[in-house]
Amino acid sequence: METKERIVEKSIELFFSRGIRSVTMDDIASELGISKKTIYQHFSDKTTLVYEVSKSFLSEEKCREQEIARKSSDPIDEVILHSRVMREIFLKINPGVLYDLQKYYPKAWKLYKEHKTYFRKSLEDNIRKGMEKGYYRSEIDPSILSFLRINAVEWAFSPEAMPNGNGNILKVQMEFMDHFIRGIVTEKGLKAYEATKN
Repeated sequence: METKERIVEKSIELFFSRGIRSVTMDDIASELGISKKTIYQHFSDKTTLVYEVSKSFLSEEKCREQEIARKSSDPIDEVILHSRVMREIFLKINPGVLYDLQKYYPKAWKLYKEHKTYFRKSLEDNIRKGMEKGYYRSEIDPSILSFLRINAVEWAFSPEAMPNGNGNILKVQMEFMDHFIRGIVTEKGLKAYEATKN
């Protein structure tokens, strides 16, 4: 693996575990066993690094989402596979990551917002397919529900989403997802969901 890729990979790991603002270029250099100067040979400053890290991570996520859509057997299976990917991410992500991105790194935040739009469209397509196949209720509005679901994912990163300030982001996200699915499925969809969710 090339030095630039190693820097990006380690930065993702550190940003996710500690939050972006709390990780310095010195921290990244120390973790990699390289000099800070080496990092600056590839990235002019931390803002550039955060942008490139965000771009790399979101690109990988998009590829994973497309692969899931291709290999899933039905719309419920697709949602379950997505939830497993989400679980992996939320097990290691610091809730402050999105706040840091939005407040201090506008170019990287724009990338996130573009990905959010893409994912919302993907979810809307899933809902429409599920309605056609009888897994989701026919009277629901895919556009509204995909909007609500995507924003619920983002909202769960805020302190307000944590009951008494000591919630677990993974638990909050999984509860949100379970609530969402149960609210849109038909009896056929519920059977498929219950059979595959664990």
